Amino acid sequence: MTTFVGARWRRLLCQRRDAGSVVVEFIVLGLMMSLPVFYLVVTLARVQAGAFAVTAASREAGRAYVTAAHQHAAPGRAEAAAGLAFADQGFADRGRLAITCDKSPCLQPEGHVEVVASLEVPLPLVPDFLGGVLPTSVSVSADHVSTVDRFRGGS
Repeated sequence: MTTFVGARWRRLLCQRRDAGSVVVEFIVLGLMMSLPVFYLVVTLARVQAGAFAVTAASREAGRAYVTAAHQHAAPGRAEAAAGLAFADQGFADRGRLAITCDKSPCLQPEGHVEVVASLEVPLPLVPDFLGGVLPTSVSVSADHVSTVDRFRGGS
């Protein structure tokens, strides 16, 4: 009878030592599993914002360029329009534009103006000193071709 009572006490003591550790393990494992998913969502959202920025910047810069009143005002209008599109997504002063024309001067009726917007989207929480080992940014770009109005007056 003594051995039965002793075994019973040992079982009760062992159960008390383990009581509560399941909750701690669940919390630790839950954090370990949810942090990478959270980082992935944040990273994908930032890259998507960059994609929106270059798409809008190339489209609006092309529209602003072909609707300029004079040839010398067109590049400034395009840069301003692209700057607004980049700033709207949180990438102010980070994007680049490349503008090419199929005719000279660019604003000839029915001429085509191609605008390429590009951007380096920095990955969140990746320090710059890891640049030699890991990628620290993602490149995104978009192009848009705008046509100068057929009935545009000479400039």
